[in-house]
Amino acid sequence: MRHVYILLPAANGIPLGNVADGILETLGRKGLRAAKFIPFGDKGIPFIDIRNAILSDGEQMIMEILVDKLSKVSAKNDVVIVEGISDIGMFYKKELHRMLTSAFDASIILVASATGKTPEELVSEIFIEAHFHKKANAFMAGCIFLNVDENGENILREACKSGGLPALAFVHGGENPSKEFIIAGIKEEPWERILKKNREHRMSPPEFRNFLIKKAQKYKAKIVLPEGSEPRTLRAAIQTLQRQIAQPLLLAKRADVEKTATNICMTLPPDLEIIDPEVLAPKYVPLLMELRKHKGMTEESAKELLANNIWIGTMMVKSGDADGLVSGAIHSTADTIRPALTIIKPHAGTSLISSVFFMCLPTQVLVYGDCAINPNPNADELAQIAIQCADTARNFGIDPRVAMLSYSTGESGKGEDVEKVKKATQKVRELRPDIEIDGPMQYDAAIMESVARTKAPNSHIAGRATVLVFPDLNTGNTTYKAVQRTANTISIGPMLQGLAKPVNDLSRGALVDDIVYTIAITAVQAGMKEELS
Repeated sequence: MRHVYILLPAANGIPLGNVADGILETLGRKGLRAAKFIPFGDKGIPFIDIRNAILSDGEQMIMEILVDKLSKVSAKNDVVIVEGISDIGMFYKKELHRMLTSAFDASIILVASATGKTPEELVSEIFIEAHFHKKANAFMAGCIFLNVDENGENILREACKSGGLPALAFVHGGENPSKEFIIAGIKEEPWERILKKNREHRMSPPEFRNFLIKKAQKYKAKIVLPEGSEPRTLRAAIQTLQRQIAQPLLLAKRADVEKTATNICMTLPPDLEIIDPEVLAPKYVPLLMELRKHKGMTEESAKELLANNIWIGTMMVKSGDADGLVSGAIHSTADTIRPALTIIKPHAGTSLISSVFFMCLPTQVLVYGDCAINPNPNADELAQIAIQCADTARNFGIDPRVAMLSYSTGESGKGEDVEKVKKATQKVRELRPDIEIDGPMQYDAAIMESVARTKAPNSHIAGRATVLVFPDLNTGNTTYKAVQRTANTISIGPMLQGLAKPVNDLSRGALVDDIVYTIAITAVQAGMKEELS
């Protein structure tokens, strides 16, 4: 299990570096491999770069970079201590701390100093700080108190005990205690307790996006974009090429792409591949006629279909000229999906195509399915959707814990819709006993531990679900859009499940980031299929 703790100051001027060194010394005595990670400043990303990133709305890119750096440190150590910011002049450090804690899925250790404060004032300071971190859904590991006398130590110890916030160390040695005083104050026993606490890792949006990009970069897939001259698609293609996520193939006339590039003030990279669909279409007429001869496909009707860029792109994927397709910025889901269902078809062993969205919530990525394809699946189809969603989650680094959603939790409600969810849940248990699943379950019971304790105290999924399977398209599509827009959340997808080769749809309201990461997902799907073939 990965242990990452972030040291955060309860006030300005706390010597976090000395505290981190003291913790490392203590852990080293226990035989643990431990390292310090400094994300910002002279030993990390310069603060000027952070400010510029915030001004250009690029702070999440900074978080992805830091997640990548942390993963390399974490891979070599049992414990990583992340040093927060204690600089008095950093007026936005609380927001940086919130983003860091979420991106790293780190447990917080608050560090406070008794200098100039009574024990009662220090208790208030610590518990107010902890209150706001808990409201942001962060995990609190405990507190370290500096410059504490014996009387203050007793008061603080009792207050922490009654408040459920572990006191990890009491350090003497004046206003700015040295490393030696800190080492003397940090005992091994509290660390033994917190290291034994097993909490499930939550994959944060920056970690998920970093996982996607690294995986996609490994495969170097060719992804065709039939909406090649659409402005968001062009921006996404340029980003994809520059970040080496995939090799984008733009289906469009060069003049149209150049006009779009001028309008959005972007320069076309010389290695961006632009393919004229009118020149390419005749190549696929014979193959399309062969594939659809049982339907009486004629040369004329094949040419008519191949006047549509999405049909051309789908034929590129079918013939192996492209590894995957992404479309939908200006076309409906049906426009994108119909050619794939006709030409590419489901992979062997399945008859159902479904979809997932990766919902990048502030502290965690959740998988939603099916929110785009199947209007009203029956119990068997819903079970198949759940299995596909669980396998997708696992393939993309998310430990699948599946909640089958309903307006009822457990036995609290009755009705045909509830019975369908019950049957689907049981079917999954029979077909795939390796999948952790429970249902029927209401959304709040699925994701909130406090609600789960009341509504489903005996469920092993309630409060900790990572995969949420909706009972029908009306519920799923409405919910994902409500969450996406009201929470200002990036939703990556819909990613289609069950096709022999990857074709993925976009929402017509997709942002450039949505398109970039959907291209990355498609590249990963293509690479995984290649590995399995």
